Amino acid sequence: MRRILFGSLVLAACATSPAATTPPVASNPVIVAERTFAADAAQRGWAAAFRSYAAADAITLSPDPVNAQENLARIEGDGETTLDWRPAYAGISRGGDFGFTTGPFLFRGRDGIVGHYFTVWRRQPDGGWKWIFDAGTDVRDPGPPVAVDADIPTLNVAASGASSASAAAEEVRALEHYIAIARPDPREQLLRRLADDIRLNRPGHAPAIGIEEATALAQATGLDAAQEPLMLEVASAADMVFVMARTSWLEGEERREGYLARVWQRQGQDWRIVFDEIVPRRGPPAG
Repeated sequence: MRRILFGSLVLAACATSPAATTPPVASNPVIVAERTFAADAAQRGWAAAFRSYAAADAITLSPDPVNAQENLARIEGDGETTLDWRPAYAGISRGGDFGFTTGPFLFRGRDGIVGHYFTVWRRQPDGGWKWIFDAGTDVRDPGPPVAVDADIPTLNVAASGASSASAAAEEVRALEHYIAIARPDPREQLLRRLADDIRLNRPGHAPAIGIEEATALAQATGLDAAQEPLMLEVASAADMVFVMARTSWLEGEERREGYLARVWQRQGQDWRIVFDEIVPRRGPPAG
């Protein structure tokens, strides 16, 4: 679920929109799923837990997008039980079947937080939860880590969604494409799309919380549009869309390559970015 550092293996729907009378839901289901996932890893080992909680079509970065279950099948044994992570922020669709969590990950018995993970969850037909995307980046966080059972902040649930999940997918896809070809600077267009309560994760930096911090961090690092998304997942309530794509950014005079992971939320009649992360690509150049 995390992009494990220090040379370890990298781990990290469309339906019609429900009636407008669907009541908002709390983020508790995804928080519970994440905490249960982490507790299972502490009990059985991280590899065993990842196999149990990854959906059949889940994607992780190793270092490029791969099927998580196929990747996990190549790992012998259940993995160590020292990998720990804690949700520190979460959001969920008003339909109650799609959401995300993010927070610090660390190794028990060692000092310091290694980075921050990001996981996208979808409720399954049997009512259980599986993650469909997982990655992490080496966010600078001096800690201490959030308590295992702490009350954590959550994204406000959307008041409504688009007309359908397929419509939401097309709206966000078109928006990303339009911004990608904007002149002179697509980043300026994206900055206008940041939600007031945006969370921004960038490697080597502290998490940015809120529009002012996020704008400053995005201007100092990178903020890219997904002209050709590699992954686009939509909540059935058509109010939340996850996008993953390739990205590049300047770090000093060096251009770095990696992947962006972004969550859009329908706010009123518009789409806003509520979470945005860059995961550097570590490995040989893509063929």
